[in-house]
Amino acid sequence: MTITGINFNYDEGFDKEYTTVDLSFITSGATYNINGPIKVTKDEYQASSVNNDELKTLIKGKIIEDLQA
Repeated sequence: MTITGINFNYDEGFDKEYTTVDLSFITSGATYNINGPIKVTKDEYQASSVNNDELKTLIKGKIIEDLQA
């Protein structure tokens, strides 16, 4: 998995704090192909933004949640 972009969403206007984050990514090497973006909350992003491995874990968790829904 390669993270290709991080987009901050300002649902309450640009003069306010960002509200959500879209994490774009690409995958390869599997028999299926899943591509982003995945929308996460501000809190989820802040907790995982320490490094790319944490962000990848967050993305994988969101994909699993969506598949199990």
